[in-house]
Amino acid sequence: MSYPYFVVKQLLLILVVACVLAEQNNPQTVEWSSKSYGPDGPWQAVTVSIGSPPQTVDLLPGGSWMSNVLAPTVCANGVACDVAKLAGFYNPLTSSTTFDIGQTGDISNASMANTVGALPSLYGSANWMFDNISIPLLNGVSGNAYNALILDFDMLVISAANEKLPDGTTYPVQIGKLGLGAPNANQTWLHFPPNPNWNGTLLPSALFEQGLAPSDSYGMHIGSAAMGIPGSLNIGGFDQSRALEPVSSQAYIIDHLPIDLLDIGIGVAEGASPFNFTSQSGLLAEGNSSMGVATSVFVEAPVPYIYLPQSTCDAITKYLPVTFQEKYGLYFWNTEDPDYKRIISSPSFLSFTFRLSGSLSQNMTINVPFSLLNLTLTAPIISTPTQYLPLQPGQGPNGAYELGRAFLQAAFIGVNWRSAIGSENGVWFLAQAPGPNTPSENPATVIGAEDATIVGSTNTWKDSWHGVWTVFESSTTGGAATPTSSTSPSPGPHKSGLSTGAIVGIVVGVLALALIIVLGGVFIYKRSHAAKERSPEASGMDNHNDMSGEPGPRETYKSSGFGPSELETGNIPRKPIEMAG
Repeated sequence: MSYPYFVVKQLLLILVVACVLAEQNNPQTVEWSSKSYGPDGPWQAVTVSIGSPPQTVDLLPGGSWMSNVLAPTVCANGVACDVAKLAGFYNPLTSSTTFDIGQTGDISNASMANTVGALPSLYGSANWMFDNISIPLLNGVSGNAYNALILDFDMLVISAANEKLPDGTTYPVQIGKLGLGAPNANQTWLHFPPNPNWNGTLLPSALFEQGLAPSDSYGMHIGSAAMGIPGSLNIGGFDQSRALEPVSSQAYIIDHLPIDLLDIGIGVAEGASPFNFTSQSGLLAEGNSSMGVATSVFVEAPVPYIYLPQSTCDAITKYLPVTFQEKYGLYFWNTEDPDYKRIISSPSFLSFTFRLSGSLSQNMTINVPFSLLNLTLTAPIISTPTQYLPLQPGQGPNGAYELGRAFLQAAFIGVNWRSAIGSENGVWFLAQAPGPNTPSENPATVIGAEDATIVGSTNTWKDSWHGVWTVFESSTTGGAATPTSSTSPSPGPHKSGLSTGAIVGIVVGVLALALIIVLGGVFIYKRSHAAKERSPEASGMDNHNDMSGEPGPRETYKSSGFGPSELETGNIPRKPIEMAG
């Protein structure tokens, strides 16, 4: 049966359109910058282009509502901000597509902590502006690269701002943030004339409404620049290999991601401990009788440190070779202490135990290896690069105990802004993230428009660090731990040549073979000598020349480990040979 040409053509057109729509409505993978940034990291960033003509800017991904970008005026008047110059600026005066409205207001010489979506630790001046943004993406299924264009992108353009250290010293802001959505699809202001409202667009919702993503959601693991763990960010989905089971799912609030923290501990994933104990628990509430069963914390990508009660910090750091520096409100590693290298290269970790999906009876734990808690302070915070523990006593910039970027090096985080868990609100996800032994590019898994849960990977967390950390074995002296020869203390490409362990193995094998050869020679020699001693002349009986036919007396053999054996000698009698001493 044949069909008219136009019918076939229409069917093919419908099929092509369906394939294009199916291709588009997949998770979109965000490409990461090749650069990393301090001054308290290093941290990995995402590259975007803003305005017309495009201005390239690197931003740290995380947080909600508008993105925060830096104008070149933050480095005015000779202010030293090398990091900011490396990351790039957005100058609204040179873009033909920039737009702002008076109804948004501005921030003028004030703290940004009370502004929803602003970097909370900053003090300075900023304006809301809107412009086109282009972001490089990979289709989560096909892997095809393209640039997604978003119009009227919602930004807080920072014209001048400083960070403040605990002692009052200030330094200029260094890098902005890429906002990853909000409970609402847009950030809306009254605007008249000509229209009653003005909408600033946000990254996940814009891709969702364009049909480029299956949901208004994201899944992210920021990874670690220092340890070679690449970042992962997907819109409308997540990299399943970056979220190890179990995955906790809970409600968010307007600008934060809260969860109940139950305990903090110290443990060792494998081998002997670099501490004088195998594990410690109860550190969250140690020395603080007023602390309840659970403590609510915010998980916040825009802030750098882990902010916990003073008593908890004391309980953790008493086991570590660190010194508290009041000027910075941070702990510096004592790098000359032998315990420093043993701890940061070992399979030891700081564990955080949370309620699992709000359950009162189930929990989940995220382990943060100490190798990820060995970060570097650089200029303009400090003149000389200094290794520090990213733990700060007290509440964070948002007025709560917070787990910032340092924690998220080891944790997967995601949000579905419009799932079906509530009438309007969605959920956010938290899970253990893997270590360096993780492929950087994996097919993304869809987060459905109404998904309130996601399923993570069943891969083993310990395996994702195998070969990167140094596994210790117990020593016979004082219980101290010594490293084995089979692992490497730091990640990196495999080197050619033989390792120390391999060389030792070869030497032992050669010696063992030589010993076997020597013992074999001794065995053959002794066997030959014993047989010679049993010759007719030695024993007094020669079966070939004894005419009587009566056998002579047999020699009684001494115990030698071998039985008697006749030696074929022909008619020539042989004398026994004495073995040399």
